[in-house]
Amino acid sequence: MRALLFATLAAVAAVGLAGCGQDSAAPANEKPATETSPSETPGQTATKPPENPKPPENPKPPSGSDPSAPVSLSPTGVVVPDGVTKVPTAQVDSSALPVYYEHRGEVWEFDGGRSLQLFAAASSGCTDAEAVVLDQSAADIKIMLRPLPRPPGGRPDGGACTAVVTPRPVVVTLDAPLGDRTIYLAIGR
Repeated sequence: MRALLFATLAAVAAVGLAGCGQDSAAPANEKPATETSPSETPGQTATKPPENPKPPENPKPPSGSDPSAPVSLSPTGVVVPDGVTKVPTAQVDSSALPVYYEHRGEVWEFDGGRSLQLFAAASSGCTDAEAVVLDQSAADIKIMLRPLPRPPGGRPDGGACTAVVTPRPVVVTLDAPLGDRTIYLAIGR
């Protein structure tokens, strides 16, 4: 059994090393990337610039980062960019949120009052959270915050998952600008 294991490992290593020694020159059937320009004298060649490769696809943002969320957290606190306004505390009812919510009742509006950002609580460092508008009327807006289930297999980078409630930026879009409507926040599953 041990001899079979060593033979398999040796074969895999040989295949891997064989790939390292391959010639990186263009195959014989490809033309070199040079041509003569009509404005050049014979014998001179102009090198054709390499074609632009397809730009890499944007990788999925790390868990918990919402690219549309303008407000972020730094080691020194909340970072609010220009054009984003904190909703007055009197306009936000967060009494249904648990006390462990780190940014309880803090809501920011942007996009002409049509988008709201807040921080929901994820159940670990490997999970995310979301906000869902349950109801909107002329008088109020009801938003449910909820942690999302842990992805199977843990983090894509193989890192450890912390078992700590983690704030995650979440954004909701309203049918009409916030105005003076009251925001009611609750948690759910």
